[in-house]
Amino acid sequence: MDKIIAIIKREYLSRVRSRGFIIGTALSPLMMMSFVLVPMLVARGSGHENYRLVVLDQSGDPGLYARAEQLLTNDNAKSDRFEVRREAVGPSENVEARKQDLNRQITEGRLEGYVAVPADVLDRGKIAYHTKNVSDFGSSDRVRRAFNTAVIERRMTRAGIDAARVSALSKSIEMETINERGERERGQTVILAYALLMILYITILVYGITVMRGVIEEKQSRIIEVLLSSVKPFQLMLGKLIGIGLVGLTQYVIWASFALLLSGFAAAQALTFTSIKFPRVPISLMAFFVLYFLLGYFLYATLYATVGAIVSSEEDGQQMQMPVTMTIVIPVAISSMILRNPNGLASTVLSLVPFFSPVLMFMRITIQQPPWWQIALSLFLLLSTILGLVWLAAKIYRVGVLMYGKRPNLPELARWLRYT
Repeated sequence: MDKIIAIIKREYLSRVRSRGFIIGTALSPLMMMSFVLVPMLVARGSGHENYRLVVLDQSGDPGLYARAEQLLTNDNAKSDRFEVRREAVGPSENVEARKQDLNRQITEGRLEGYVAVPADVLDRGKIAYHTKNVSDFGSSDRVRRAFNTAVIERRMTRAGIDAARVSALSKSIEMETINERGERERGQTVILAYALLMILYITILVYGITVMRGVIEEKQSRIIEVLLSSVKPFQLMLGKLIGIGLVGLTQYVIWASFALLLSGFAAAQALTFTSIKFPRVPISLMAFFVLYFLLGYFLYATLYATVGAIVSSEEDGQQMQMPVTMTIVIPVAISSMILRNPNGLASTVLSLVPFFSPVLMFMRITIQQPPWWQIALSLFLLLSTILGLVWLAAKIYRVGVLMYGKRPNLPELARWLRYT
């Protein structure tokens, strides 16, 4: 036992003290924050503070312009504030000359765009929007919606229909989604599920591959021969698995502490960037998160350690690890099925498969907690699979770590398993 503890301390301290671990642990929360905050800040600062728009009006209906102008300016957002003015065009005036003058103002930067409203707009329902920046879909959509509403209302007025009454009667309903905890749902559960899912997926994958590379490096440098003179192969493998797993757990603790501090600061400062309310993470969910990380890590790290023992170079390791990597990529790829129907038959069966449980069962717990017997069954199957894999991996590991050169084929692996 003392030897296993010594190996755990060596694997843990050598990685926790490394520059890569310190930089990665510090930068990862900042990068995750930047993925959320930077697009919001860019979106808020990318609009036009004063969007100067001219309405070249040939309709002869001031009421049409007045209604469109009201809709545009009342819908002013912080990122786009419209300044609209009307230029009426009589039947005898040269419209093309006026358009050329407005085009020149757009080129010189004195104007963002103009809307040409023809005389028969109420009958044909066509307008022309001239702008230099045709990729500004937000502004063009606001102009289209404003004139669409204004034209429809003027048609109603012309037909003797009370447009305000029709608008009141045809007003769309607003539906709120309430989750089983009685909280208003604005997408926060889905965001939480996918955020935790990706963290779980990436860390299991990264630390599993770290185990494989550690074994390969020790084989290439022949350190493994020195280590095996003092400890048994199983003790070395177990100490490596536990030590690197504790490194991942340490990283989770640091990130969780950072998240708690950040959420407390945000609540104190009342920071609100979007209409999405960031969810409260229950302690029970974080307990499941840690549990499935540890079990998922031991499952895949055992497989990666086996791959590392079989091969003798990074190139061979990259080829051999593909089947192992695919078993964790597949559940992430089909996670949308869990999102749509977490308690469906396919979701239930696939989440009980040991190689899929760390991802799919945890996602089911995040979205809509399944019955306790299903969680218990997934944990039992997962633990049983880990124990079986550790037994097989130990047999392969004790022979493979001292093998060099050509990687073994399946019959050779089968002979390794029969060695006493």
